[in-house]
Amino acid sequence: MNIYTKVMLSESELAIATDSNIILTKLAIMNKAAMLFKEQMPFIDKEFATIVNEYFIKIAAPKVTKGENYKSLPYIIFDYPAIFSKKNIFALRTMFWWGNFISITLHVCGEYKRHFEKTIIKNLVQNNEDIFICINENQWQHNYDNNNYILFSALSQEQKESISQKDFIKIALIYKLHHWNMMQQLLPCGYKKIREVLKA
Repeated sequence: MNIYTKVMLSESELAIATDSNIILTKLAIMNKAAMLFKEQMPFIDKEFATIVNEYFIKIAAPKVTKGENYKSLPYIIFDYPAIFSKKNIFALRTMFWWGNFISITLHVCGEYKRHFEKTIIKNLVQNNEDIFICINENQWQHNYDNNNYILFSALSQEQKESISQKDFIKIALIYKLHHWNMMQQLLPCGYKKIREVLKA
C-alpha cells in the first residue's frame, strides 16, 4: 500500500476531523459524567458510613480519574469510598466507559475479601438480581465480556467454588448509556443494592 494512502482520510473521517463540535461535545459529556458521580456522594455516605467508620482507619478522599484509552475509548472513574494498599482493597467504583456503560463495582481484596466473603456469597445466593461477578483472574479488567463478568445467577458450581480461591471479589451493576437521564435515580438505588450485599 502506498504510504500516502495510509494517511489519507475517508469522507466520514474528514467530516469528523473538520467538526470541532464533536470534541467540544465529548468534553461536555465527560464533564457531566464527573459531575454526576460527585453528586452521588451524599447517597454513598448514607449507605456506607457505618462500614467506613467500622473498618477504615483512614480513607482516601473522593477521586475522579479521567482517561482516554481504556481499550481505545475514553472513561471516567469515581472511587469513593476507597482504600487501596498492596495487599488490601475496599473500593466502591463508579465508571463511565464511552460507548459502553455506566457501572457500579464493589471491589474487595485481601483482608476485606476474607472478612466479607461469606456475607457477600450468602446475600447473593438469596438476592442476586442483575448483579454481575468477576470470574477473571485479573482484578484490574473492567469490561463486561463473558470471560470477565457474568451474572451471579448464571455461575456454574465450579465457578462458585473458584470464588474462595481468589484473593479478591468484584461484584457489579451495569447500566446502559441509553438510561443516562435516569442515572440520578438509578445510581442511589444501585449503591443501596450493593450495600445490602454487605449486610451481615
